[in-house]
Amino acid sequence: MTTMNLHTLPNSAAKGSAGLSARKFDQLTVVEQVIYAVKPGGRIAACIGLLTGGWIPALTFCVVHFVLPFYLELGSTLWGKLVGIAAWVMVGGGLACSAPKVYKWFLSAYGSKFQAVGAVVCLECAMTFVPIVSLSAAALFVLVFVNGAYCACSLQVRR
Repeated sequence: MTTMNLHTLPNSAAKGSAGLSARKFDQLTVVEQVIYAVKPGGRIAACIGLLTGGWIPALTFCVVHFVLPFYLELGSTLWGKLVGIAAWVMVGGGLACSAPKVYKWFLSAYGSKFQAVGAVVCLECAMTFVPIVSLSAAALFVLVFVNGAYCACSLQVRR
């Protein structure tokens, strides 16, 4: 029986499919992240990252704007209350998953922690709480792009 003897590099120097170390990934600008995400050696990771990263804000948007209003009508029943609570827990999970990625992107874009926090709060809250669907959908578009591109690049790094 033949076995493969693979040498694994330490985490800090590990290379991903596009030759990107974990340390280098943390230093990339948002433009560099997009460039790395679509390089020929990492396009499968880019597709998976765009799908998985963009899905979280999209799911959060759908739960808030389409599922929760339905269960608010059933709020007087025990089932309606339980499902409503579960839906809000899902929304909280989606926001908790998305916000750190968006923060890192806007920190790189603006260079200011204060402005990055402001952008995250504005986008995440607009997508979640603004009742005008066109405005919340615009925020959703930005969040899907940022989360998708961040995950597409992140999947190319072995940590």
